[in-house]
Amino acid sequence: MSMRPIVLKVTAQTKFSKAAPISTAMSEMMPTTRTALTQVPEGQDVSIGIWECTRGVWRRQVAKREFSHVISGHCFFTPDGQEPIELVAGDSVYFPANCMGVWDIRQDVRKSYLILD
Repeated sequence: MSMRPIVLKVTAQTKFSKAAPISTAMSEMMPTTRTALTQVPEGQDVSIGIWECTRGVWRRQVAKREFSHVISGHCFFTPDGQEPIELVAGDSVYFPANCMGVWDIRQDVRKSYLILD
């Protein structure tokens, strides 16, 4: 039996979770995040959704493998011990498992994501 593809469609009526402050903030600006359309397909070790974050600097909290596509915004991600990576609308990024570092959100970011357990 074939599995049905999952499509995430963001519209003006899309309901996002309540904005929550980042617990690992490293700047005076307290960044907040919220998600929408989060799904965990039955029988699969993945979760998908839309993620937003406001401006600020903080440590990445997800230690799992993740693929993301930046829909809007501008930020830098600096992996521990490496050079900063600039991300803007249209960019895609893959984080290997245990890729930790610092987010520096310069313009509010919206991205789609796929987290692999």
